[in-house]
Amino acid sequence: MADIRGKTASGFEFTIEESALDDWEVLEAIVDISSGHYSAAVRVLKLLLGEEQTALLKKHCRNMKTGRVPKNAMFRELSDILSLSGSEKNV
Repeated sequence: MADIRGKTASGFEFTIEESALDDWEVLEAIVDISSGHYSAAVRVLKLLLGEEQTALLKKHCRNMKTGRVPKNAMFRELSDILSLSGSEKNV
């Protein structure tokens, strides 16, 4: 299986193991988000990107003035990642 590589609109480069897109737990978490359980987005990111890339994404999104990671920025990135990886087609 080949890794899936992509780059979000804001310039974050990521790699996802192809097998992660064929993972029932990822699907469950995406369904949870669709059902309004937005905290499942954290689980989706960690399942798709792993701990290290998720930390890099948070660094990428961090507001340097406030030191905080805006949730809307993280949701935009997650949306881009799902679109680029083609996983939305599997839902």
